[in-house]
Amino acid sequence: MIKKEPQLNLDYKKSIFSKYSIIIVIIIGISCLIRFYYLPTEIPLTGDALYYFWYSSDIYQIGSLPNNWTPTNNGWSIFVSTFFTVFDSKDIFELMQAQRILSTLISILITIPVYFLCKKFVERKFAIIGATLIAFEPRLILNSFLGITDPLYLLLITSGLVFFLSSNKKLVFCSFIAISLAVITRGEGIFLLTSIFILFFIKYRKEKYKLFFYYIIILVIILLILVPITNYRIDVNGYDPIFTRNVDSANEVLVEVTTSENINSRIFEGSKVFTQFLIWIMIPNFIIFIPIGIFLIFKQRNFNKNILIITSVVMAIPAFYAYTFVANPALDTRYLYVLFPMFSILSVLAIQKICEKIPKSNIIIIVIILAIIVASISFYDYKKIDYEHEKESFEVMQKISPIINGTNILYPETSYFKTIQTIDQWPIISSKIKFDITTVPTSEYDSLQEFILYSKETGLSHIIIDNNSNREEFLNELFFDETKYPYLKKIFDSKDEGFNYHVKLFKINYDLFSLK
Repeated sequence: MIKKEPQLNLDYKKSIFSKYSIIIVIIIGISCLIRFYYLPTEIPLTGDALYYFWYSSDIYQIGSLPNNWTPTNNGWSIFVSTFFTVFDSKDIFELMQAQRILSTLISILITIPVYFLCKKFVERKFAIIGATLIAFEPRLILNSFLGITDPLYLLLITSGLVFFLSSNKKLVFCSFIAISLAVITRGEGIFLLTSIFILFFIKYRKEKYKLFFYYIIILVIILLILVPITNYRIDVNGYDPIFTRNVDSANEVLVEVTTSENINSRIFEGSKVFTQFLIWIMIPNFIIFIPIGIFLIFKQRNFNKNILIITSVVMAIPAFYAYTFVANPALDTRYLYVLFPMFSILSVLAIQKICEKIPKSNIIIIVIILAIIVASISFYDYKKIDYEHEKESFEVMQKISPIINGTNILYPETSYFKTIQTIDQWPIISSKIKFDITTVPTSEYDSLQEFILYSKETGLSHIIIDNNSNREEFLNELFFDETKYPYLKKIFDSKDEGFNYHVKLFKINYDLFSLK
């Protein structure tokens, strides 16, 4: 008797090698090509990305977490440092690009959990559209090039929601792993963790006695992930930024609401900014479908849709707080990027409803996917950063930095000074880097004389100006009339060096200034 070879489960095989899986791979591939075509490989990190790089670099160099400092949200930096160790380069510029590339790759991977999340609400062919919306979302493409926390945070919370909506309890438990890691990456993830902790009870309330055992497992998962990093942060910073900052923020809001005389106007202004930004980030691809999707999700509600509604509101709270109650409101749309997976679901709900009434819907789906790609690339070209300008800005600041002690701020160009000093002094740990260039804001002053007079004690030695007409009026005057101020001597002009970006640097003669 001849033994038959064991047969693979055909349903499993089909699920792995289905046409939808192939389409997702193609979408990811095209998204990858587009991102790496635009990837700014000649520009170093700056701003928040440089801050995270310092911490990753310190871990890489000392082989452990620093005991003298840590970012408020250090999950991304710890993650990046593991790749620095594997990459093991002695070139700081290569490490900076590794951080940027890693951020870009993670941003592409968000496509996968978004596809599975959409599949919980619509047919697979429509879930493909949801994945496409995320894969080619122009703001996520731009954001992925920054090398900051957002892509990893978005990947973790989206994966967590996919796991939580699963009927497999093991995967539901995995949702608490993913979202706990998201909390380490960005502290506002605690809002989502708290909400799914409560929603878990609603989901399994019928299991009665088993529910207590399940919660023990969940608490063990959360504590194993959060307690070590919380204790480390307390040891280093003296407080826990995950819980302490959120409690302090809640107390601040309570005090503002109960004592502030202009609280109504602040809430109105915050709501206005929130609404404007919310509508703005829906352009170009979501704006058409989301109103229909919102109507549909409230019209035919079920447990999964209720979860979507609740988590969307919860994840929008930090953005509303930032726009309303922070002393200097952080007017940045990226606080709302966390809602993009929800936007995808609302959009595909609307698209599926529309296609149900149209014959040959597959052709419509292909047209929509192509339209999304074209619209996204067009919008990206409209919104993209002038990377040639950024490259020249960095090179110009490299030439200026050795000859100045203190200068006025030209945002964002002078932010490269910290990057330049980091590169020049690497490899040393960040706490030993000497940042000896003082930059002074000009926005509070009405004249150049006033600015120099009140900034002398801060170490102001030079005035830097460029051809950006949006600068203060007195800086623009100096740019076009170099002889107006006899106590200023021009010592650098980028045009003489062959740059397109026109920058002039003046040295202040304080002896002549005191005689004016």
